[in-house]
Amino acid sequence: MSQVWVQAGQCGKETSIEARRTDMTHVVLEFVTTCEHIQKLADRLQTLDIAREMSVNLLETQVYRLADEVVCRNSCIVPAAILKALEVEANIFAPSESQILFLETS
Repeated sequence: MSQVWVQAGQCGKETSIEARRTDMTHVVLEFVTTCEHIQKLADRLQTLDIAREMSVNLLETQVYRLADEVVCRNSCIVPAAILKALEVEANIFAPSESQILFLETS
């Protein structure tokens, strides 16, 4: 099982994503979120086909196709976190921290 936690930014919404491999080709997702938009995504996104999600163009993934319909803004980082959890659960990449940091400029 792989689990990630996302604090999406200025909106202050938080999401926990649990990815659990059910067989060689599928991962089941479970979400706990304070965001009504991500909850809509979670309701529609329960099982992912690993090979399909990892081999198609980003905009053709089930994650981003459904996110396009229900997520409130293009810059939401939760869809990317879902794919990261999928990669880790599928043993494509090892778990590692991801960050978006804004640097002060003068």
